[in-house]
Amino acid sequence: MINFEFPEDFIWGCATASNQIEGAVDADGKSPSIWDANMRDQPEKFWNGHHYNTTIADFYYHYKEDIENMRELGLKSFRFSLSWTRILPDGRGAVNPKGIDFYDRVIDCLLENGIAPFADLYHWDLPESLGKAGSFLNPQVIDDFHDYAEVCFKHFGDRVRYWSTINEPSAMRCFTANDPRFDFQDPACYLTYVRNVLKMHNAAVKSFRENVAPGIAEIGAVSAFVPIYARTSDPKDIEAAKIQEDYVCNVWFSGILKGKYPERLLTHAGLKCDFRDELQAELTACHQPVDFIGANYYYPNTIGYKEGNFLNTELAQVYYAQSDYGFRIYPQGLYDTLMYFKREYGNPKIFLTENGFATDREKHGADLEDDERIAYLKEHFRELNRVLDAGANVQGYFLWSIVDTFECFNGLRYQFGLNHIDLETKKRTKRKSWYYYQDCIKKHRTV
Repeated sequence: MINFEFPEDFIWGCATASNQIEGAVDADGKSPSIWDANMRDQPEKFWNGHHYNTTIADFYYHYKEDIENMRELGLKSFRFSLSWTRILPDGRGAVNPKGIDFYDRVIDCLLENGIAPFADLYHWDLPESLGKAGSFLNPQVIDDFHDYAEVCFKHFGDRVRYWSTINEPSAMRCFTANDPRFDFQDPACYLTYVRNVLKMHNAAVKSFRENVAPGIAEIGAVSAFVPIYARTSDPKDIEAAKIQEDYVCNVWFSGILKGKYPERLLTHAGLKCDFRDELQAELTACHQPVDFIGANYYYPNTIGYKEGNFLNTELAQVYYAQSDYGFRIYPQGLYDTLMYFKREYGNPKIFLTENGFATDREKHGADLEDDERIAYLKEHFRELNRVLDAGANVQGYFLWSIVDTFECFNGLRYQFGLNHIDLETKKRTKRKSWYYYQDCIKKHRTV
């Protein structure tokens, strides 16, 4: 049997987000986020009427139990997000002491159990009040995010080891909660969104440097990387794949790591707008270097050329196996993703901040004997081992997720957790994959 070894200091973790596990959406002074508002106003959009306050893991009340589970599992780090509206109920202004107290208790509990906190400032749950004020299309959100970040750094910066400013702005539908004001095929809308989110990121990094003592913590940002392959070797297909990869992925990674927009985005006829020529100088002026980058990998895409379509591209049909969630299963894409950073971005310090496999609660029930997830993890860990041998500067892996998570409009239909959540009792039950991951962590290897 072949063993795939990992370094002794490799960081094994799990990842999740406040709005996907916490619940308690109106408890202790928290106000609605854009997702809370969506569920309140359009409950018919959500699977079986699922709501954050009723069908969720209730981490807000079960965090001690879940952190004890993480300690038993052997996690070295836990990546979670802070809820903006739990800390600043109005999105700006007065701080909610009960929100600060909750995250103080979570962070301290993690440290007591030997688990390094990895905190995302933002994971899709914009305060409803700021959404009504123009959301990411209003440049005021930049100052609001800076002020929110400053509150977090001042309260938690002495204990959080890793910080991320934003999570997956590339997941635009989720990032904006399907706000009808956002049409990302409109160049002015897309580039306004990109411009403001990159400025939010840089404002937060600047605040971090001003408020957290050097050497205590590191800061970066997290986004999804979708390796995009050309449908054929035809130059038009190759160019179509490159522009889509820049449009979805590199606009964030290049903007964050290099302080540069991909040249294709600034010259493509399909993305022309009145202010496009101003963007690069603006980004250069506000760019703040980061300590690491986080990449989320789930699946690849294949793109071909089609004249007349948006960016003259189309999604090509491929026949990879798919998870119940619809993600294409292609482990080599993980290797290609991490090698891309080595080749194109100078081999920065990188964490694989999300990767995981979901099963359908309707088809499989609790799925405690989740052999499919174990097979998925084995193949992806082999690619992770291969990329380490190739010299990529990968420092850790964060599995999504420790418990079943609320997946946007799908509620808790799709189960990503190492621990199953009973929807009625909130009882946690370890899946077979929990024990597999525990063995990998303990032995620093997989088979």
